[in-house]
Amino acid sequence: MGLIDYFKPVATWSADQVRAFLKEQPDGSYNLVDVRQPREYERGHLPGAQLMPVKTLDERLIELDPGKPTITYCAAGVRSRAAASVLNNAGFKEVYSMSGGINAWDGLVAEGELEMGTAWFATATKAEEYLALAWLLEDGTRQLYAELAMRHQASGEGDFFRRLVGAEEAHKEALHHLYHGLSTRSASDDFPSALLPEPVGETMLEGGVSLADALQWLAGKSAEQALQLAMGLEINAYDRYRIMSRDAIDDESCDGFAKLAREEKAHLGLISDELDRWLDKQT
Repeated sequence: MGLIDYFKPVATWSADQVRAFLKEQPDGSYNLVDVRQPREYERGHLPGAQLMPVKTLDERLIELDPGKPTITYCAAGVRSRAAASVLNNAGFKEVYSMSGGINAWDGLVAEGELEMGTAWFATATKAEEYLALAWLLEDGTRQLYAELAMRHQASGEGDFFRRLVGAEEAHKEALHHLYHGLSTRSASDDFPSALLPEPVGETMLEGGVSLADALQWLAGKSAEQALQLAMGLEINAYDRYRIMSRDAIDDESCDGFAKLAREEKAHLGLISDELDRWLDKQT
């Protein structure tokens, strides 16, 4: 699979569809994966669900049969969509994210979901264009974290989101450096806009969701829900950089993307730890 195939739409099932499927299928004929944190799982989970927190997903794929139908779920559907995208990219045959998460399973009113996983990289055909699009995703995610830092200053999470702003800035610089290592263009060229075959009409985030949609979805939501979204964004970024490293055309790009992937994995761990602290405060 190349990058042009990366952001594929994620298939979803409603809680009722999942319930009917589990009732009809014998145990062992499917993978049911809870991608929440251990504390969330302990509070309640679907019967037979296997706990695989998002931050451990890539390390534990070997525990799942890729030939079986796979259902992922979380609290409200954000992390499970990101996890389903990772499983799709890993070659799993049939993957569904449960819309609305365990909240919908428990009969709570389902919230609108973010459409993560759209074919945004399809406009790129060259390595330099992939770099430019990746830079734009990093910048969009930086803008999201900056807004979250302001929104959640009172809850004590503002400083944490500001740390993530700095991390996104560092990745933008790394991508710019990789571009100059690949390119025969002058260092003064307008990066990244000059590299793209057509203008990008809206600000996008990791995971293929627009900044406008993410901010609309986050309106009125807690810091906990913002952290859940951040985890979904970071696992998608990690997965994408792993693929970019694999498909890179030279050693410098391969090493650069591998380094970015490791850093995204570290960011995912930080957000996971922060979410755990938030959950601990609520017990």
